[in-house]
Amino acid sequence: MPEVPASFKVAEHHRSREACLYIRQSSQKQVVNNTESTNRQYGLRQRAIALGWPEERIRTIDDDQGMSGEHSGNRAGFRDLMDRVAAGDVGIVLSLEVSRLCRNAADWQRLLQIAAFSDTLILDEDGLYDPNDSNDRLLMGFKGALSEYEMQSIRARLLGGQRSKARRGELKMRLPLGLAYNDRNEVVLDPDRAVVEAISLVFDTFRRTGSAMQTLKWFRKNAVTLPSRPYRLHGELMWSVPKHSQILSILNNPRFAGCFVYGRSRTRKLPDGKTRLTWLAMEDWQVCIPEAHAGYIDWDEYCRNRKTLENNRAAFAPGAGRQPTPRDGLALLQSRVLCGHCGRRMSSHYLAPDRDGPGRWYYYCRHNVVRHGTRTCQSLRGSKVDAAVSEFIVAAVNRENIALALAVREQVRTDHAAADRQHANRIEALRIEADTARRRYLEVDPSNRMVAASLEAEWNARLEALARAVAEREQLCKAHDKAVSAEQDERVLELARDFGRAWNATTTSNVDRKRLLALLVEDATLTREGYRATIGLRLRGGKTHTLQVDLPRPYFERRQRMPRDEEARLEIKALVGQGLDNDKVAEELNRRGRTDAKGDPFTACRIGAFRSYWNLPSCSEVQRNRLREQGCMTEKELASKMGILPGTVRQRALRNSGIEACRFKVGRRHFTMYRETSGDPDDNDDAGLACLSEPVLSQQIDGVAK
Repeated sequence: MPEVPASFKVAEHHRSREACLYIRQSSQKQVVNNTESTNRQYGLRQRAIALGWPEERIRTIDDDQGMSGEHSGNRAGFRDLMDRVAAGDVGIVLSLEVSRLCRNAADWQRLLQIAAFSDTLILDEDGLYDPNDSNDRLLMGFKGALSEYEMQSIRARLLGGQRSKARRGELKMRLPLGLAYNDRNEVVLDPDRAVVEAISLVFDTFRRTGSAMQTLKWFRKNAVTLPSRPYRLHGELMWSVPKHSQILSILNNPRFAGCFVYGRSRTRKLPDGKTRLTWLAMEDWQVCIPEAHAGYIDWDEYCRNRKTLENNRAAFAPGAGRQPTPRDGLALLQSRVLCGHCGRRMSSHYLAPDRDGPGRWYYYCRHNVVRHGTRTCQSLRGSKVDAAVSEFIVAAVNRENIALALAVREQVRTDHAAADRQHANRIEALRIEADTARRRYLEVDPSNRMVAASLEAEWNARLEALARAVAEREQLCKAHDKAVSAEQDERVLELARDFGRAWNATTTSNVDRKRLLALLVEDATLTREGYRATIGLRLRGGKTHTLQVDLPRPYFERRQRMPRDEEARLEIKALVGQGLDNDKVAEELNRRGRTDAKGDPFTACRIGAFRSYWNLPSCSEVQRNRLREQGCMTEKELASKMGILPGTVRQRALRNSGIEACRFKVGRRHFTMYRETSGDPDDNDDAGLACLSEPVLSQQIDGVAK
């Protein structure tokens, strides 16, 4: 490069500071392929030397190679340059053109302001500029605006060509595994038959289960693998147990439905240079051409699958009409229960299994607890509610020609056949790999022992993988043959004749019951009033039906065998108030047809327990209260009132000397109360009684008691 004379804009205080040469290209591909542009940028060092800077004071900043200049947040080299200019350490900034420094007008204007404040020059391929000069500042402003516009214009032209080609469905895009381009650039199914059957099996399983998670569990349970081409293996086909994200990716990709789509997502640049990806709704896709090429399913089934996945989302809003896929839980009305008090959806809550039973579950409304921190609206024992709904379903469905259990058994055979076919394809692929490794080993020169040992080890590894796959297939076949026998088929055919028996059979899973329920019941509204629940069923077609259920009472009431209804309790209290003893109260209740909480007749012992629990007075207390109303008192009470001894009260009652004895009997026990009479007591008689010997007095009192 010819030597350039020093410009009059360069002063000695500029040369006393260092010169920074900024080098950048937008992508790694440009760095590798466009080497001439790199050489031109590094050649600007000669311009700085020609302007008077020594070579040791020229700093080269090339940390941003392969990064876009649209943002400065991700460019460490540009930020370092800005810091040095702001600190006054730079006398001149050299760059091949403005677009190398930045393609953002805001970053460019900020650089000009800092350069003007620190009196820093800027040099590009066209000339030398002083930011403090108005003409140079105007020219550099135009260059920065043109650089930003150029970036947007290039992007618009590229995207415009893509969109134009995509509207015709001719844009060649990367296809998911399972689809491929042929020699005429047409989209066809993958030539590998094992890959096609594996992808088809995903859709078949989801069609049957209706849930991506259940599909994943089926693949893991049957040890069926799915193919993939990881980036780290450079596109090599690999078989592995699928993940949930892989199942969802297959189900959500419209290319498997034979639909050409473009613009399913939108990217937005953040201030820090990162990119945010947002997936758009189906109605916002830029291009959507159904039946554009071959697929695994049709467009209608793809839309149904998306609707099913949307309904299966864990979070749901009130009134959203969510009907998720049935699961294995014991709650029959899973996700179909509405609260009769607040209208919100009720959740299913399971307790630990009992020692001799499957466990307990409840339907409870948790909206107030979660949203407001208050008490739940209501909670109900699920077994009672489900039993009533099951009876209604069995009574509502036609009992003839129902082959639910047979269909389930046939589905088991179909599942096993599909899984076995996948295992057979895998074994065939492993056998081909083993044969290939064997041929490689036989073709190598025996004298080259290093290569021969490596190929022999690879051959042995392929043979071991093949042996494991064969053994695994045989084990699964034996387990299936053991589970599906002729005797069980006969039982299945017998169960198919009666829907009630098929509904309650152990071979019918909870998932099957919930699917049958979904054919008849849209949702159920539960309203609890005390120990009675009202079930409002909304059937398919708009009809409604109401059921009444008695809920279990608390444990202490069941232990005490409390009466089932409030009327029986009032009757017990009324009979006790009449002064009847426990035997007569139990006899009268049994005559009226009343029973306790377990349905057994009442006994005197049970009536006594009710008296104690409800704090009801005993029969003797009732009689005493009646006599008290007539002025009677106990022996001690009357003695205290009259100021005499209790024994004197009994003596006067025996002689009818101013005191009267009132006796009553309760069961086998006798009770005595006393009251004063109008007669005057005789002192002589009292003295005579007082002289009686103690044994004689005891005999007389015992005689009165008897």
